[in-house]
This record gives sequence, C-alpha cells and structure tokens, in this order.
Amino acid sequence: MGLIIFNKIKSFEIVTLHTSGMRFVCEHEIVLKDGKAEVSLYNVGFGNGQKERYLRERVLCEEKTILKLLNDCKVLSWNGFYGSHPKGVLDGIMFKFDATVNGDKTIHASGSENFPNHFRDFTDGLYNILHNKTAGETDEH
Repeated sequence: MGLIIFNKIKSFEIVTLHTSGMRFVCEHEIVLKDGKAEVSLYNVGFGNGQKERYLRERVLCEEKTILKLLNDCKVLSWNGFYGSHPKGVLDGIMFKFDATVNGDKTIHASGSENFPNHFRDFTDGLYNILHNKTAGETDEH
C-alpha cells in the first residue's frame, strides 16, 4: 500500500487556532459556509466549570483566500510540531492548532512560546482577513 503525500492544501473543513497567555484566551475558527470561508474570533471564558466562547469578530471571505494563507504559511509542515517552553522564559503565549484538510488529513501542532515556521505570518494573515486588510480580497461590502 503506497503512502499518498499532499504537498498542498486543496480544501479544508475546519481550522482552529487556540492561543492563550497570562490575561487572555482566544480561538480563531475557519469553516466553509455556503461556498465562503467564515473566519471567526472568539474570546474564551470559563464559567460554571465549562469553557464558554464569546464571538468577538466574524467575516466571510473567499475560500481561495484561506487556501492561499494556509499554503503560503506551509501549514502542512506543522503537523506533529511540539514547541516546548524555552528555559528561563517566565511567561508567553501557548497555542494549539488543529485542522482537517484535503478530505480527511488532520494537522495538529502545539507549543508554548515556541512556534512552527511562518506561525506569525499565519496569525498576521488572520488579523488582516478579520480587519479586511487582505490584498486581493474579493468580498463586496
């Protein structure tokens, strides 16, 4: 049985990025809705012993915008990444990344103040999409 390796993300079902620090917990979630990519940012709180998400921002963009971001940031190469917390660093940002792409391929990465290559490019790209600053964005408002 041969192993099929995709070197490019051609589709996605869900992409989730959970980040937390000393004073914040948030989640970015990207899903397809009616042929568009729905990009949401949630603040996360903990009440009554359960995690609760509060929608902070949401935009729709073209699916190709998200595919370009995922591929430009080489997210496929993140699978299995675990960035252990550097010695001597007293605080920082922790992250957990999960995605289902190309049908049934899952990607998981996590770390604490130690990130995969192009992580900051990815978070900057999400920020730009949420604030409608993405070059070539095709949504009409």
